[in-house]
Amino acid sequence: MRSPNRLNPILRGCLLAAALLLPTAAAGQVTWQDLVFTGGLSAEGYRGNLAAVTIPAVDSTDAASAVVGEMGVRGTLSLFNRQERRASVRFDAGLRQFVAGGFQVRDYAPRELVGRVDLSYREEMGSLGELWVFGGLGGRRVDDRPPMPLYVQPGYLAADGRVRLQLYPIWGIYMDGQLFGELADYRSPRPTPQLDLLDREVLGVEVGATWGSAWTIRVHSGFRATGYANQGTFEPSDPFRRDKTLNLGATWTLRTTMLVQAGVEGTFNRSNSSRPEYDAISLRTVMSVPLPQDLSVNLFAVLTAKRYVTRTDFARLVPGEEADNASVVYLEVVRPLFVNLDGAVRFAWNRAETDIGGSYFERFGATFLVRFRPWD
Repeated sequence: MRSPNRLNPILRGCLLAAALLLPTAAAGQVTWQDLVFTGGLSAEGYRGNLAAVTIPAVDSTDAASAVVGEMGVRGTLSLFNRQERRASVRFDAGLRQFVAGGFQVRDYAPRELVGRVDLSYREEMGSLGELWVFGGLGGRRVDDRPPMPLYVQPGYLAADGRVRLQLYPIWGIYMDGQLFGELADYRSPRPTPQLDLLDREVLGVEVGATWGSAWTIRVHSGFRATGYANQGTFEPSDPFRRDKTLNLGATWTLRTTMLVQAGVEGTFNRSNSSRPEYDAISLRTVMSVPLPQDLSVNLFAVLTAKRYVTRTDFARLVPGEEADNASVVYLEVVRPLFVNLDGAVRFAWNRAETDIGGSYFERFGATFLVRFRPWD
């Protein structure tokens, strides 16, 4: 049976926050800050004949391919913008349709529909600093979810919130701290009991310090507690899985005519269930460089190495780990095509875990994208 829906209290809280902001927004000036329509076509290849607990389809292949069409829209709406306070709503929605091949039983045509809405509010706290409040709702629906190695993250509904305090600088150092929480409920159009194992509750804290001008350095440390109410530990005195995760990291950023960013982060996860305990380290690079002929190059790369503390002979569910500890490289070349219309060619590589810890798959892809901003 599906666990009770724990998202309702957070949904009500987000609606209450929106209701409180609407009168202030009505008294101010609601304006568009950004609106972008995107469309694209991709050719992708996948490698890794691995099992995945939350995928009901069973098939066999070492490699698969797919042609993917996508379209999306994203935008930001300013509710009000004053010196002492401001609020905005950001939304992002997209549809991806796959036509896949290479499987033995049949060819699959997964469809992925995603959407997210975020509300942000900023308030000046006198001579202390700035208070930021964020709340968001996001979801994903996947139809005809294929077997490995064409891995598509399962459908879910999630709500999250964050409160962040940024202090004014002391001796040139900006201190910040934040509290955050999340509820995620995984689901599927078809009954898939395994997906209930991925449901989670997260509560965490992070503190950081930033200094510099043209270039900046930020160091941070965070801790989060995650509960999985539907995952058992086989221990009667402590029956449900609970994880405690510590993060330590540093990021260097240079902003001139180009953007260059490099970071490192260590993650240490411990649990009352020995299966998902791990240590990981990630190296991150972000670059955006203008070139002649109105070209620009964007690079995003995260390389992650991960080691499980305890080796076991049976499947280890690691919910969300395929994203949290993935290695990802995106290289994108962008050029204006017409007024308000940009074209981009993107090359991508991913190496990530499936739902089973220690089982990795790879994805290679090339995408042509167009982005239209009607009011630029």
